[in-house]
Amino acid sequence: MSVKHTFFYLLLICLGTLISCNEELYVEPVQLTSIRGRVLYSLNQQPIGNATVKLTPGNRIVATDSSGMFRYDSVIAGSYTLQASKAGYGTEAATVTATVGASPLVTILMTDDKTQNRPPTSPTLVSPAQNSTGQPNSLVLRWKSTDPNRDSLSYQVQLFKAGSGTPTATFSNLKVDTLILNNLSYNTSYLWQVVVSDGVNTVNGPVWSFQTGAYPDYSYVFARRMNGSFQIFGATENGVANQLTWEGSNWQPVVSPNRQKIAFISNANTELQLFIMNLDGSQRYQVTNVPVSGLSATDLSFCWSPDGTQLLYPSNDRLYAVRTDGTGLRVVAQASGGRVWAGCDWTPQGNRIVARTTGTGWYDNELIVMNADGSNARQVYARRSARVGNPVFSVNGQQLLFSADAADFQNEQGRQLDSRLYLLNWNQNILTDVSTASQSTTGNKPAGTNDLEPRYSPNGASLIFTNTDNTGQGRRTVYTMDSNGQNRKQILSPAEMPYWR
Repeated sequence: MSVKHTFFYLLLICLGTLISCNEELYVEPVQLTSIRGRVLYSLNQQPIGNATVKLTPGNRIVATDSSGMFRYDSVIAGSYTLQASKAGYGTEAATVTATVGASPLVTILMTDDKTQNRPPTSPTLVSPAQNSTGQPNSLVLRWKSTDPNRDSLSYQVQLFKAGSGTPTATFSNLKVDTLILNNLSYNTSYLWQVVVSDGVNTVNGPVWSFQTGAYPDYSYVFARRMNGSFQIFGATENGVANQLTWEGSNWQPVVSPNRQKIAFISNANTELQLFIMNLDGSQRYQVTNVPVSGLSATDLSFCWSPDGTQLLYPSNDRLYAVRTDGTGLRVVAQASGGRVWAGCDWTPQGNRIVARTTGTGWYDNELIVMNADGSNARQVYARRSARVGNPVFSVNGQQLLFSADAADFQNEQGRQLDSRLYLLNWNQNILTDVSTASQSTTGNKPAGTNDLEPRYSPNGASLIFTNTDNTGQGRRTVYTMDSNGQNRKQILSPAEMPYWR
């Protein structure tokens, strides 16, 4: 081969080598872009902040801002999956194709994570037993329900009287599985149902039933101070008490001659008026329109007529009688000399009335006996320097029972230091101290206390009355004792203004 051909051959080899080297060094540039999006609540399209968004492939994670927005920069063009998650919401995913020159806005809609929630169990009965009878008119309902997810449970209880389609009461948003019921009607069938909710699911329980017992045979009625007012109660012989009034302040209960009704003083309609109700507190109604009034509201008393058709009551200087249906109002007597009536009683023995009047203060008292029409009135007892309580007739109508302070103490509050119970034979003017008549020191009234508000038992053999310390601030307790002052016994506390049914 000549030199010329050899040079040309070598030149071709070198050019081929250079071309081959240039092909191996060339690298195609990487194409980057952005992905941005937002996470919204599907129900109302409101943004979900602080949600976690995961980009796959790459496993890059960002969190949404307060407006629900998120963004990935420097993302290689291609296809990706976005997965959004947050506590309380179901995990949601979306796919996106990222291209150069475009930054797509991806919207991910999230829903509440309710699909995994399991409902609470249906409530089961604990007490009272299904179809049980003789239940008290105050009792505790108990049931049980659980939640598989251990969610907090709330309850609603509906109470019905049998035969009624309208709930007697509805108790909502209960956080415990017990409910205390009070003031249920006697001898009544009740139905009740529990609805349980875990905040997601609601489950209705079965309908259960129970029946309350018969109306108790109360031996006494009385007043009790509760939260600054008076309410009337009935009590059995063994001292089990039941509240009979609830609205306003109610005091001075007096049982009708046939022992089936209770009359009382109430301020439920602002002024003091007389009301009547059944022994269980039902069918309450107002009798008077001219109010009961006198020197002191709690010092006033009234009475039934012997036949139970009228009420006799004081209204300042007039003593009124009114039928129990509110008709036939009439003036029986009018006090004289600036005096006012305070309390009264009416006996069928001779058809007579006894009433107390007061002067301008607590310590000026007179007891007046008169015929039922107000005629032949005469004073049978007077105290001008001590407090005296309202009188009641004995069963035979020959004696008057009342309280009076043995100490001639006076102050602006009408305090008494040593109030005792007295029996007055008003025809013979014989006065007997009953509070200190016992032969034993334990049977007499304790020192520093007052005996007040006495009443006879239906057969006249026993007395019922209130005792309290003489400060006027102490606890008031009801006692009984024989009509001769023997066998003094505490029966109710706190209690006052008792009446023997």
